[in-house]
Amino acid sequence: MILLAVMTWNRTMLKIKYNVEKKTGFEYNFVLLNFYESGPAKVGAHKDDEPSLDLSVDIATLSFGACRDMIFSKKGCKSVRQALEAGSFLLMHDQKEWTHAIPSQPCVKESRISLTFRRVWSSLQQSLDVMERDYSIPPCKRLRRE
Repeated sequence: MILLAVMTWNRTMLKIKYNVEKKTGFEYNFVLLNFYESGPAKVGAHKDDEPSLDLSVDIATLSFGACRDMIFSKKGCKSVRQALEAGSFLLMHDQKEWTHAIPSQPCVKESRISLTFRRVWSSLQQSLDVMERDYSIPPCKRLRRE
């Protein structure tokens, strides 16, 4: 079951966000919390390349709880398996090139939580991007992304 809720930043999450931003040099405005109940819980191979994501900002992931593997794949390259231990920090870039997955690991009995920090475009910025694409607005007429 997937549960999605939009919430404001609380004090704890703001402190974690600040530390992640300090470590990465990027500013984030969105965090996704994934809960994996146990080893059979998985996420199939995918790319984080949604139009709402600012792909110039690396995605930062913090892992808590059970150690789980993540598999990275890129066309023409050998897949890479990386163990994500409790307290580990992962920085992902090249989201258009690489897929990643959390495979099922039935032997894992404990739960895992990941916090994935991203920068997403505001609805205003998305609207401007669509207008630029659909109506060929010259770059000098666009708002700058900061």
